[in-house]
Amino acid sequence: MSGTGRRRGVRLLWTALAVPASVALTATAFGLVYGASLTPVGWRNTMVLGFGGVLLCGALLGVAFGLYDLRDKSTGTRETAVAVCVAVTMFVCWIALKDHQLHERGRPVQAVVTAVRAGGGVYDAETEAVLADVSHHRPLGAIGAGKLAVGDQVTVTVDPQGRYGVSAGPPPDDIEWLWTLAALIAALQALLTASIGFSAAKERSASTG
Repeated sequence: MSGTGRRRGVRLLWTALAVPASVALTATAFGLVYGASLTPVGWRNTMVLGFGGVLLCGALLGVAFGLYDLRDKSTGTRETAVAVCVAVTMFVCWIALKDHQLHERGRPVQAVVTAVRAGGGVYDAETEAVLADVSHHRPLGAIGAGKLAVGDQVTVTVDPQGRYGVSAGPPPDDIEWLWTLAALIAALQALLTASIGFSAAKERSASTG
């Protein structure tokens, strides 16, 4: 086989190997989201967040060191895009899992606002409405306050298993398009990763002459 043929073969090999690497990265991201969804407090569990962050960073570093030629002078735009794809996939999968579970087992409850307070976390709404069950006066949790005031009544969805917090409105429909969106983002991520693999192999073959 000629030198040109060998170089082309190496580039195709790196490109092909990049695809299962991307699949593994997506699977890791989904696994973290699914694992967090099974915990009683979901993403509010500090240990889940910390452990998930370590695994995800390790996976991203693995892809970077495995596929990216450090001698390349590029700005890493594609690598950043891959990381963004992973983050967006995790977010979309989280919403899809939550909506699916609330669609399957969530129950509508008529609630009353008992207090309006400042949001309790970085990702919470600026103000939140504290809710109680109108019928049994049990505390239900809190949602973004918006224009709600103390004494207002609102329909919310409660997860009997307590894995997801109270959600405004009736149980959601099972939105299949969210899974399709996650799959499309994962496909884009695979294409970007394959492109990184091809460029890295090209740079290596050029440097070795």
